[in-house]
Amino acid sequence: MGRLLAMLGATALVSACAATEPEGKLDPAEAEAAINELFTAQGERVLMQASDSAAAPSTATGAPVGPDGQPLVGVQTSDGLIWMTQAQLDQFIAQKRIEAAALARRVNAYGTQPAGGAQAVAASATEATPAQPARAAIPGGFDRYVAPGLKFSIGPRDFLNADGSFDCVLTFDDGPHHSNDATIYDILDAKGIRATFFFLGEQVQANPTTALTAVNRGHEVGYHSWDHKNLRAESRETVAEDFRRGMGAFTALGLQPAFFRPPFGNYNAGILEEAATYGLTTVNWTNDSLDWQIKDAEGIVQRVLSLSAPGDIVLLHSIHERTVEALPAIIDGLRERGCRFTSLETWVARATS
Repeated sequence: MGRLLAMLGATALVSACAATEPEGKLDPAEAEAAINELFTAQGERVLMQASDSAAAPSTATGAPVGPDGQPLVGVQTSDGLIWMTQAQLDQFIAQKRIEAAALARRVNAYGTQPAGGAQAVAASATEATPAQPARAAIPGGFDRYVAPGLKFSIGPRDFLNADGSFDCVLTFDDGPHHSNDATIYDILDAKGIRATFFFLGEQVQANPTTALTAVNRGHEVGYHSWDHKNLRAESRETVAEDFRRGMGAFTALGLQPAFFRPPFGNYNAGILEEAATYGLTTVNWTNDSLDWQIKDAEGIVQRVLSLSAPGDIVLLHSIHERTVEALPAIIDGLRERGCRFTSLETWVARATS
């Protein structure tokens, strides 16, 4: 990426817009409009293209252009005005969104961050078993990230019941797995729990009997994309095709999901709109097990229980055998802490009543 992107990586984006002057400040309103335009329903674009604009020629109007003739965009940062191609601007903003999404996954719906703050987060990312987070005081409402299309009428505290118990939901992503999901069904039956499974369309097509069994045994099924690509980095056309193909696999079996969970929890306006056209409510999570990162069942159990709180939506992945191994202890531990397992449909109804 060269000196340009190295500088971008160390600075914060303040404003950006199509360049009309080679020097000077950018109009904040125009800059904000330009940024918003990149993230409309057309979807985000992540383009791995870069060029050094330090010695770029200018157009007749004075706006610089890159070596390939593309007009450059001015970005006002804490280090001053920097020029880049539109592709570089797209990439830079996409990277900032990725960083924001990563932070959203570390800071849960209650505003809790792992003990020690950002340094502890960075350190734990390299450990087989991340440091256990410490829960802060629970604020009054859920973060919009949990369910961006819902209008919450209550917060986590309001999920406490008179007897001291609280509602929570178990969710499983990335199935149906050819063998793990059947084992999970048995565990849930033995524990008397109904859960929500966010299935991938290609896996529904590959394992139709396992997918149907989830519903036949009383569980909810939700849509989790066709093949788990990062839809937020795709065009609106690609997003539409994903839903068409993936939801087609569901409807071919007579499955009618009510909920959608975007891969990696990443969404934008276009993705939310596409989900809504299929009658799907987008729901992420509040309690991330990190079972894709933690390599042993005990660590997964400790992580989930340490985050336990009223109104939890627990994120698990059925494709990992260690998750299946951890599941009985997770259920028992959550119940000891007061969890009363409900369906996601019931959770949404209560959160928006």
